[in-house]
Amino acid sequence: MTKTDRLIHAFGRDIVQGAHAPGSALPSEAELCEKYETSRNVMREVIKVLATKRLIDAQRYRGLFVMPRTQWNYLDADVLEWALENADDPILIASLIEVRSLIEPAISRWAAERATALDLVAIEEALNNMKANTTQRDAFMEADIAFHRAIVAATHNFVIQQLADAISALQRAIFDHTYLAEPDHMALTIQEHNDLFDMIRMKNPVVAEEMAQGMISRTASRARISLDAA
Repeated sequence: MTKTDRLIHAFGRDIVQGAHAPGSALPSEAELCEKYETSRNVMREVIKVLATKRLIDAQRYRGLFVMPRTQWNYLDADVLEWALENADDPILIASLIEVRSLIEPAISRWAAERATALDLVAIEEALNNMKANTTQRDAFMEADIAFHRAIVAATHNFVIQQLADAISALQRAIFDHTYLAEPDHMALTIQEHNDLFDMIRMKNPVVAEEMAQGMISRTASRARISLDAA
């Protein structure tokens, strides 16, 4: 990671986690350079990147302002990670699960219609990694994320593929609220993923879509129960 990348993460994280209130004016460019111990050229690049993430509004002759929270780009994987890094945000998590409920069944349908042999290899490899790591939480999570990313790739829709990072970031953020290591639950999880793969492999888009909807609904239920208990 370059110095510029590190500053993007440091400054962006500060904004998202409340060091600067939404709508408030940010320190001057010179003050930011002093705080983050960097040059004006580097800071300008950092500001430009954070503006594309809709965190900063750079107003000519007026200065820098933090954008309202409702305008932050939550489909940006960095913004999503920073928002969920240190504390659970039930409203944000619920909103993101609703988005997953809207798009992931369609993603599974398109994958069943369009997946190539290479796509099927990638999906099956991730599925096999899930099966091999049912007792290893972190390895299982990465395999689960790889499984869903492979399905997104199998849509061959370049716009949808741009959502893969956001979907993966959400999976990581809520994994503690949805992961259950009990054998019965793990067996069901593996079976669901196996059945979804089979429907994609057999090019059955209708059932693939239905299965994905059921998986997302059960994930949402587990997340709600966990968040309510927190």
